[in-house]
Amino acid sequence: MAPPVDDFGGLVTRATRLWTGNFGNLLILSLVFVLVCWIPVANVGFLAGYTRAILKVARGEKAEAGDIFRAWDCFGDLFVYLLLVLVAQFALNHVPGIGQVAGFALAVVVAPGMYGIIDRRMKFMDAFRWSLEAIKGDLVGWLLAVLIGGIFMAVGALLLGIGIIITLGWGSLVMALQYDRERPRVIIL
Repeated sequence: MAPPVDDFGGLVTRATRLWTGNFGNLLILSLVFVLVCWIPVANVGFLAGYTRAILKVARGEKAEAGDIFRAWDCFGDLFVYLLLVLVAQFALNHVPGIGQVAGFALAVVVAPGMYGIIDRRMKFMDAFRWSLEAIKGDLVGWLLAVLIGGIFMAVGALLLGIGIIITLGWGSLVMALQYDRERPRVIIL
């Protein structure tokens, strides 16, 4: 594993270097993911596979497009986790005034837990608890990772939609590197 990045600017710089250094591989990974992510329910497994592939790249390992199809071991817990988050997001988006801001705050708070389920095979309730602890430990880092990672991805989506395959890996690397800074040292039982 690479040495920890002390500041968020360094984390973004490292993500950018990884993105440019692995551009072709990330382009293929993102293209395959975009082609299969529209399949309902199965997309949860593909998200797990894509995230594991991105974590490999972030850790200096070789990732393959086939990795997207090899992450079914965490499917159940990730499905429940994301379903609960989706229901909460739906409810928050219908709150006048602050609903959108609260929805973004929820996305920040639950981001670490998704990585915990995918990378450490946490149970969904343990992932919620660990996610809260990770946010308490580095709220600003996670806030910036979700915001900047989301902006990188959105820029690609704005480029006729197809640009997402170019920038998806970049934004995902920002969040993966943030996770690696905070990932749990032990699995919560």
